[in-house]
Order: sequence, then C-alpha cells, then structure tokens
Amino acid sequence: MIFVEAGTRSLRSFDAQLIFAGQLAARGHTACIGAEYLREDAGRGRIYEASKFLVDPDEQQAETVFVLGAEAIDDELLASLRKKQLSPDVPVVATGRFESQQSYVSAKARLAYALGREASVIDLSDFQPRPILSAAIAPLVADIRPNSRPLPEKANVTVVLGSMELDNPETLSCFSRMSNQGVYNLKLIVSGAQKEAIKASHFTDLPTLLYTDLPPHALARSTDVLAIFGHGVAGIRVATLAVEVIAAGRVAIDCTEDEVLMSSGAPALLGPKTPFALDGYLTGKILGNIPQIAEQASKSQWLHTVDISRLETAAGLRIKKRPRKRSTPRTLFLPTNGVGLGHAQRCAVIAKSLPGDVRPMFAAFPSCVPLVRREGIDCIPLVARNDAHDSSNDNDILTYRRLSAALKGGDSLVFDGGYVFDSVYRVIQERDLSAVWIRRGLWPEGRSRQIMLRRERVFDRVIVPSEAFDELNDAYSYGDHVHYVGPVFREVSQSKNERKRLRAGLAERFGRDFKTLAVSVLGGGVASDRTAQLQAISGMLEERPDCLHLIVTWPGSTIHPATFGWKNTKVVRTLEATSLCLAADLVLSAAGYNSVLEILYHRIPAILIPQSAPYLDDQERRAKALADRDLCAMVTEREILKLEAMVTGFLDRGEADVYRTALNKVELPDPGAPSAAKLIAEVRQCK
Repeated sequence: MIFVEAGTRSLRSFDAQLIFAGQLAARGHTACIGAEYLREDAGRGRIYEASKFLVDPDEQQAETVFVLGAEAIDDELLASLRKKQLSPDVPVVATGRFESQQSYVSAKARLAYALGREASVIDLSDFQPRPILSAAIAPLVADIRPNSRPLPEKANVTVVLGSMELDNPETLSCFSRMSNQGVYNLKLIVSGAQKEAIKASHFTDLPTLLYTDLPPHALARSTDVLAIFGHGVAGIRVATLAVEVIAAGRVAIDCTEDEVLMSSGAPALLGPKTPFALDGYLTGKILGNIPQIAEQASKSQWLHTVDISRLETAAGLRIKKRPRKRSTPRTLFLPTNGVGLGHAQRCAVIAKSLPGDVRPMFAAFPSCVPLVRREGIDCIPLVARNDAHDSSNDNDILTYRRLSAALKGGDSLVFDGGYVFDSVYRVIQERDLSAVWIRRGLWPEGRSRQIMLRRERVFDRVIVPSEAFDELNDAYSYGDHVHYVGPVFREVSQSKNERKRLRAGLAERFGRDFKTLAVSVLGGGVASDRTAQLQAISGMLEERPDCLHLIVTWPGSTIHPATFGWKNTKVVRTLEATSLCLAADLVLSAAGYNSVLEILYHRIPAILIPQSAPYLDDQERRAKALADRDLCAMVTEREILKLEAMVTGFLDRGEADVYRTALNKVELPDPGAPSAAKLIAEVRQCK
C-alpha cells in the first residue's frame, strides 16, 4: 500500500494527491490517501474521486510513503509521519520543486527529524526543467503510450475555457455552432462560474464538464484533440490533462494568451487565441492530420521528462503483477428504483432474452435483489438512500465504489432509469465501458427533461421500450444511437386449473371461503401516497361478506397501519402480482408502464387509478389512452364516488365483460425484449 501524503493541506494539494494516486493505480500500484486529508470544501466531484483512495491510516500498513509538495512541509505532515511509526524498511519518497539547494536540504532535514532517518527526496526541477505549471504540487507525469487506442470516426474535441470571460454573447453562440456540427464531438471544460453563466444563457444544452467531474486520465482517454484557452494553465488538473493527452498520442493545441504549452517545450500546436477561429482551424488543419501530428509529437524529447516510469525507477516503485483480464466481458444491469421494482423487472425480462454467450449480472438495490435472484441471475447488492445519510448522494458514492470494483474496460453497463446518477456517469467514462440506457417515455413536461438528457452522450445506445399505442410514444432525442423496440413486460401464463388452485390456496391461507376475489395493485413507488384510495376501496368491499380483497405490494414496501384493520382486506407482499390479477374478479391498478402492459397483453379487465404526481411517469395520459379505446375503466384519485360506482358495475352488472371483449379484439405491438437484448449484445462488439 502506497500512502500518498502532501507537504501541506489545501485544496490544491488534495487535487495533487488524487491525481497522483489515480495515476499510480492505473499503473497497477495500490495507492491510498489518509482520510484526514479530505476537506469540507472538497466538492462533489472530488469526493467521488477520493472515495476509491481514502483509508483510515490506523487500519492500513504502509509499504511505501510518497510525499508530494515537499518544498513546503507543515507540522501536520511531520506529526502524521511520526504517528505512523514506520519501520526502517518502509521507503519514504518525497518530491518537490525546490527554488534552491538550501530549500532542498531543509526539506530533507525536516523529514529526517520526523522519521528518525533519511528520506529519499527527488527534485522535480531536475526531471522537468520547464514544467507546464511551475507551481504544480504533483509530478506532471503520464504513462507514455502513443497510439494506444484507435482514432474514432468522429474525433472528440475537448476545449478548456480557462480564464476566458463569457460576457460576449457571441462566444457561447460560437461554441453552440461547433457543438451542433457533425464533423467532431465537442465538450467544454469550465469553471463553476462559467457553468453558471452557461446555465443562465440560451445555450444550456452545451456539453460541459467541471474540472472535477472526471479525473484527468479518464478525461484524456476520451479526448483526441485538446485546446486550452485563457492565461496560463488553470491548475494541476488541466496541466495533467495536457500531459496525459500528449502522452497518449493525441493532439494538444495551445490557445493560451501566454503560449504556456509551447514555452514548456511540449509538442503542442500553436492555435488561435480566440474561439471564433477554432472551428476553421480544426477542420482545415487538424482533424484530417491527427495521426501525422501525433507521429511527429512522439519523437519529442519532452516526453522523456513526463514519463512516469522514470519517476517510478527513481522512487524504487515496482509494479506488482497486474490481474489478468477476464476472458469474457461482463454485462451488468443497473435498474434504479424507489420502492417499486418496475425497472428491475424490465431489466430482468431483457436479460433473460440475451444470447447464450452473454451472461448477465445485476447491481440492484435491496428491494430488487430477490426479484433478480429468482431469475437465477447474480446480483451485487447496493445501498439504498435513506434519511440517516449525511448528504443526498452518500449511497451513490457507495454505488460508484461497487461499480468501479465490478467493471473493467471492455465490459458493458446497462442502465434503466430516468436520471443518470453520478456513479453511472463517472464509471462509464472512467472504465471506458460499452454503455446502454434503457429509457422509457411519458416524462413530465418542463426543464427536467433537459436535465435528464444532458448525460445521454456517454451512452453508446439508447433503447426506448415503446408504449402500446403510438400517441404515447414521445421522442426526446434523435440520432442513430436511439433505438425504439416494442413494449417490454413480463409474460405470465395461467390455465383454468392453475387459476382454480390459486384461489383455493388463498382461501386456505387466509382461513375463509370467498366467491369474489378483488386485487388492488396501486403501486409502491415514490410518486404518491395511495392510502386514501386503499382505505376507500377496503371500505366498499367490507360490505361484501363473500369477498376477499387483496392489497398487493412489492416486498419491502411500506403499508399504512390502518390497512390491517379491515376484515375482508389482506395485505400480500409478492413478486407475482400478475398471477393474482389473472385469478381475480376485480382488478384495481395504477397506470404505470409495467402494470398497463401486463393488463393489456394478459387481457385483464381493470379499473385504472393513475397516480396523481407524474414524477417521471405521466400515468393519467397512459390510462386515458386505454379508456378512450374502452379497454379499461378509469377514475382519478379524487373521484371516490365514481370509483364506488365502477366497483359496483364490475361486480354486480358484469361490466368487466365489456372490457374483456374489447381487450380480446385489440391488436398490440410485438413484445420488444428480444430486440432490446439483441441491441445490448451487439453494442459490445461495436465498441
């Protein structure tokens, strides 16, 4: 275990620790950072990045200690070194950029005082006489691997705005035009203030990343051309990004006012100082010549000064044997959920349709795990969010850790949900995964749609399971990566004898005979509370002595205590809601995607009570599409008297037969699970 320490504790030094620890880890070393270095002002992105490295120093044994920024050493570092009580055989290596021989000797003396022995101190000024960033605390190094990945059909252009002011409205307009052309893919690296300025403009759809949204080595992997604007280099992250891009055999363009890349001797190109000339410069001189430019850059002696292997040799670090790559890439499904399991059920249906040579696995929240394992699929349990967590994304950081540990380059991640979590967004890019987004429709109107779509670009394919009727199939984005498939739902068969046995089993379980079986499946998700409707329905059916009323919920969902006070009403937590609906005389259901499709395709007459809060699902619109075709009865949550009349009509006047007849006649699209599975299997081969 290599402990990465810093001479002083600041946000700059913490960035340096994170970057260097990430580079060591990418080389096969086991690196860590003591938890005491985590700062309160670290910010969201740094916390995700740090989660892979932070440890309790008292619980880990140091094999090597690496000190960054040794030109400035404070008492906290010295106390930390003394507390570790390192044995003499544990190497202590320090790096710094020393202004004079005296400062170098002083650093060695302070470290020796704390350790009781000499430390190995490396003056980075000898390695890099002209660094890109003279005040860099971290060694500006990289793994020299030119042409380590093929050039894509459309080059990925990353533009760092640096200190650029965005007060000229034409600047963002220029970037918008660049973003919408079809020759290359553009992303902008911006500061927090610049991002706020973009959000306040008419160009909110610009593809932006904050400096801390991804580690430099991950960002470099998705960059073919890097252009840096502003005065100087905007910190250690941008400097490392430039080094990583050049070391990977890609193109760096120096658009800074003071030509900082060029003055360091880096094999960069001198570009325009204004973004208005950048598009013409890219299309006219760069994009068609990337291999030739990279070939020339690979001959530069400057690469020798940033070669991380030189630093490893000087520090005596040995790369341990790297783990073997898996012979078969993984395909991991990650369904999001509240308490309802609709996303997980849809993923399970698709996973079961995958070709035999693709073995799926899941990462799922606790309520979903039994459903997944019932299908015979391996599942990594995740931690659900709860009010005990200090912040809203604590559980997502754990998800990020588990996904990072489970997935490697070449694997596939299939995400089913509305909002793309930070964990998903980061791990796709950091691990260079093949990525698929299963994204059903009927989203709410308004700004939230654009927020949800901002992260679509990290997915290789978007699979849209369609609704049963065309007017419900809204299009939210376009392109060759978006694929529409038929409705995806779980199919259940039930013979007359099976129906009879199920009803008899219910009578035995609850110790009472019944003639009428009513089933309420009003949902257990996060959109709205259904207690009032369930109480009203239970009251209506309490007056029927020959009726058994089942309130069916997912395992793990919360039921109001008042529900248990009715004689005719029983609560059933099960994964087999469809089987109960097929055996019922009366079905009352929410109008979620899965519920409606199961009702339609299994020809089950039902009263639909859509949830009142659309959240991510406009249930009222879906229910109305069925009601307009006389395929169901529909009532809103507040129409209790109308609901009572419908229940009476179903049970006493045979109105269910009217809907059953219509359901048996309606033509429905072919199920889409096989098509979705084929698209997922293909994306691995296309990456």
